[in-house]
Amino acid sequence: MKNIKIINTDIRFVREPLLAPFGFKGKYLTELWQTVVRIESENFVATAPCTISVLWSDANVFAEHAPEESSALMRDVTARALEMIKGESFVAPNALINGIFPELKKYADRICNRSVAETFVLNSLVGVDYALWSLYAKENGITDFDGIIPDFASDALSHRHERLAHIPLVSYAVDGEGLKSLLDSGTGLLKIKIGKACGENLTREEDMRSMLEWDKARLSEIHNIAKNYQTPLSKSSHIRYYLDANGRYDNLDRLNALLDHADKIGALERIELIEEPFAPENEIFVGDLPITVNADESAHSLADVNKRLAMGYKAVALKPIAKTMSVSFEMATAVYNAGATCLCADLTVVPLLAEWNKQFAARIGALGGMSCGCIEINGNQNYKNWEILCTTLPKGIEYKPESRGCFEIDEEFYKNGARLFDENGYINLFK
Repeated sequence: MKNIKIINTDIRFVREPLLAPFGFKGKYLTELWQTVVRIESENFVATAPCTISVLWSDANVFAEHAPEESSALMRDVTARALEMIKGESFVAPNALINGIFPELKKYADRICNRSVAETFVLNSLVGVDYALWSLYAKENGITDFDGIIPDFASDALSHRHERLAHIPLVSYAVDGEGLKSLLDSGTGLLKIKIGKACGENLTREEDMRSMLEWDKARLSEIHNIAKNYQTPLSKSSHIRYYLDANGRYDNLDRLNALLDHADKIGALERIELIEEPFAPENEIFVGDLPITVNADESAHSLADVNKRLAMGYKAVALKPIAKTMSVSFEMATAVYNAGATCLCADLTVVPLLAEWNKQFAARIGALGGMSCGCIEINGNQNYKNWEILCTTLPKGIEYKPESRGCFEIDEEFYKNGARLFDENGYINLFK
C-alpha cells in the first residue's frame, strides 16, 4: 500500500434543524451540527461529514455548556485533529487515527475543562476518519468497499446479507395503535425503551420498585400485541424484542424479576437482547443470565469492549458513524473472536453517513435470533431537511428507505459501495 502524504486540510460546519425536539438522557436537541472536513493528498481530495452529538458522546460536557457551546467545542477538537495531520503521511488510516488520539484527548480535556469521555474524541474524528479512508481507497486504486477492510477484520466482516432488518424505536410514548402501525408495516425487531422514571421526590428504592412494575406492565402490553404477528426476518418467525434499559437497573435480583415476568407471559424466548441494564460503573457479571446482554454506551473503546466481553456481555452495538470506522473495525474483530455478535446502531446521522453504516452492517454477522442482518437508522424521521440532505450523496448512490421492515441489499448495493469514496455534495461548502 502507498505512503500517502496529507498536504492540506479544511473544515466547515452546518447546523441541521430537527423536525421536533429529540429527547434522550433527560435532555432535548432541536438541531444537530455537522462538521464537514476536506483533506487533500498529493493526488486526490476527500470530503466527509460528521454528526456532532455531545449529549450522546459525553453528557457531562453537554450539561456544563449551552448546546451550541458544546457543539462548538467538539468542532474545535475536529479542527485540532486536522491541524495535527496536515503534512503527515500515512499508510493505513486506522494507524494515523490511533496515533493522534492520545494528544487529541489531552487537547479535548483542556478546552472542555474536564476529562472527557473517549467517545467524545472519537465522535469528533468521524469525518476525518471517513475522509482518510476515502483517500486511502483512491490512492491505492481500491474499487469496492471490501478493499478497505483491514486484513485483521476480514473474517468479522465476511458476510453479505441480502436484507437488513430496520430497528424502529418504541419509546415510552408509543401507544398500542402506534405499535400496531409499526408491526403492520413489517417490522420484525422492536427496540423497546424500558427503565422509565415514574415520579419525582422518590427514594432510590421507591424509584427502582416503580420502574420495575412499569417495565413489567409495558412488556406485557407490547407482547400482548406483538405475539399475534409473524415476521420472515427472525428464525422463529416471531417478532423479536430489543430492550434498552439505559443503565437503570441497580442489581441482578431486580433484573431477574423482570425476566421472570417475561418468562411467565411467554415473552422471554422472544427477547433478542437487553442493552445496558446497569450503569457502566456497575460492573456486574451478566454471563449467567438467560438472555443476551448488549453493550452500547459502556463500550467507548476497544479496551471497553474486551472488558464487557469478559463480564459476560454477548453483543455490542457498534457505531462506525460515531466512533469511527477505524475503531469499529477493531471492535468488530474483538466481538467476532469472542464468539459474540454485534449490530450497527445510529446516531441520527445524515444520509451519507447512513450509507457508510449500511455497508458495514451488511458485512457483520446476524444476531442469534435473526435470519438477516440489522441496522438502526432514524435520520429520516428526525431531520427537517432529510430530502435535501439526500442530494449530498455521491453520484450513483441513492438512499432507499426500508420496505416491509427491512432494507433490501442487492448486488448493486455491494457494487456501488466504492462510490462512497467519490466526490459528494459537501464539497460545495469549500467552493
